[in-house]
Amino acid sequence: MSNRKYNKAFKIALCEAVVSGQKSKAQCCRENGLTPSMFDRWVDQYRQLGSDAFPHSDGPVQVGADRRILELEALVGRLTLENQLLKSAIEKGGSAPKKGKE
Repeated sequence: MSNRKYNKAFKIALCEAVVSGQKSKAQCCRENGLTPSMFDRWVDQYRQLGSDAFPHSDGPVQVGADRRILELEALVGRLTLENQLLKSAIEKGGSAPKKGKE
C-alpha cells in the first residue's frame, strides 16, 4: 500500500457511517482501499474523541485518483501479458488468435 493521507472530514465521515450502522468496517475498507487495522484505529480514536479526533489530518483526499491508478496499472498488466502472448505466437509462425467469427 502507498503512504496516502486522508483529511479529517473523510475519516470522520467513514467512522460515523460505521458507528451509526450505515456501513460495516469491511465495506468501508473495501470501498476506499483501507487496511482493516488502520481503519480500526480510526474508529477507536473517533469513539474516544468524537469530532476532536484526527487533529493532524488536514491533507487532501485522493482516494478516487488512487483507485483509478490501480485500475490503470491492472489494465497495463493485462495488456502486457496479451502483447507477450501475441509476440510469442508470431515468433512460432502461428497467427494471432481471432476474436469472434468472420
